[in-house]
Amino acid sequence: MRISDTLSGSLHMIFASISFSLMASCVYLARVLDPSVSSSMVSFVRVLVNLIILLIPAIFARDVRSLFGDGRASLWFRGLFGGVSLMLFFFAIQSIGMAESTFIQSSNGIFIVLLFPFFLSEKFSFSALFAVFGSLIGLFLLFDPHLGTAHLTGKAIALAAGFFAALSNLMVARAGRSNTSVCVVFYFCFVSVFIHVPYFWRYGLTIPSGTYIWLTMIGAGVFATIGQICMTKAYQLAKIGKMTILGYLSPVFSLIWSVLFFHQLLTVRSLIGCSIVLVCGIMFSLLKKEKIVS
Repeated sequence: MRISDTLSGSLHMIFASISFSLMASCVYLARVLDPSVSSSMVSFVRVLVNLIILLIPAIFARDVRSLFGDGRASLWFRGLFGGVSLMLFFFAIQSIGMAESTFIQSSNGIFIVLLFPFFLSEKFSFSALFAVFGSLIGLFLLFDPHLGTAHLTGKAIALAAGFFAALSNLMVARAGRSNTSVCVVFYFCFVSVFIHVPYFWRYGLTIPSGTYIWLTMIGAGVFATIGQICMTKAYQLAKIGKMTILGYLSPVFSLIWSVLFFHQLLTVRSLIGCSIVLVCGIMFSLLKKEKIVS
């Protein structure tokens, strides 16, 4: 069966969105099970589990060296920007809450569309920028954030998280197909683990107790690994502008799980927001056909 790069990339991004939404559900469940658990501890366990999952098969195959790929700078910057974005985003959640932080962090789509002409060979696309703004309108209806002058520090941190997330995703595309998706994800996990160390050295490390909380954090790491690999493959297969917009499906799936698993209410406003994100994401990502691969 032969499918286009765009369709293959779109399918990978949809699976990535599902996985990231399940990861977010695990993070939320961890807070429900233990309100005192540190967000940095959850993010650390997430990337550590990522790293272990990638290392185990490589160690058994005696091929750890393959995880480092060609060692180009964009791979290391991918890990640096991704790790910083992850920690900033978790800090923002604690500071201003999930709704506002997720909405503001989603500005990474605008940064990507504006910056990819400088980092990649893709041309600037007004249609991509329009679709990003449309998706943000949908997310605004979905999350109903209370934007204003209050908690400016937390909002600035969420915006910074979005900027670094954009740089990280641009580095994914820049790494090219010369490196496997597993290799690109490895750099994110490898560097992110060490980024957490100075924080724990400065503020201390509190290890949570209880089987369920650990299963939940490990589950977040497993889903994050699947999501990272699928997202990386999507960015390698298709244009980053299209895949960025399709990535906004993750909050939509998060809303679905919150209704199914946590019995949260689904309002007319959230349904309208979901519909806008779906239209902007799926329709734009499939606008043009690209070369066919088997």
